[in-house]
Amino acid sequence: MSAIMARVLLIVVLVGVTAAGCAQRVAQRVEDARAAVEAARAAGAPARAPQEFLAAERALKESEALLAASNAQSLNDAQLRAAVAEAMARSAQTASGLGADLERAQAEAQAAKQEASRAAAAAANAQAAARTAVGTAEQAQAEARRATAQAQSAEGRAAEAIRKASVSPPPPAPARPSTIFTRYVVKRGDTLSKIAARTDVYGNAKAWPRLWEANREIIGQDRKVRAGQVLLIPKP
Repeated sequence: MSAIMARVLLIVVLVGVTAAGCAQRVAQRVEDARAAVEAARAAGAPARAPQEFLAAERALKESEALLAASNAQSLNDAQLRAAVAEAMARSAQTASGLGADLERAQAEAQAAKQEASRAAAAAANAQAAARTAVGTAEQAQAEARRATAQAQSAEGRAAEAIRKASVSPPPPAPARPSTIFTRYVVKRGDTLSKIAARTDVYGNAKAWPRLWEANREIIGQDRKVRAGQVLLIPKP
């Protein structure tokens, strides 16, 4: 009878030791699941992968409750739920990392799009400024060509008048002071009065009619001079 009791006691002890070892392994598995859930939380899983994270939390709580029961069936179930909790937590952490990468990529794409828009606007402004500059240069060239043509025409008329005068001299006229012509190139902002007032012309703004009479064909009836015109200045 004592031998039988000894065997029974041995079996009880072995079962107890085995159960204690099993409980320790399950407790470690639950702790691993808890660490995985906290790592997923730190990675932002509650916001980026809410379904997986909530499932991991729920499985972790179930495993903790089953571990507290401390019987063979509950320990087995606790281990299974802890494994589910750890797997779901790791999945949530991975999804959160992918979501963070996607957010960074979207932010970089938006920044690149904005930079491209700014570059396009700057290029458009530069093109508009270039077109304006080209138009201004072309206008200046056209004005210079007109002024040159007017000067050449005036010189041609003066030469023709001189030629005619030398070929067919007019009849003698009463002696009077001879007239000498000098040339003056009109500058921007000049008027007949302003030119007549120059010391190298007449030094008198009221003498402008002499200029107009001598250059009527060049100036025209509006009596306005234009930059680049070449005027003949009659001087006694």
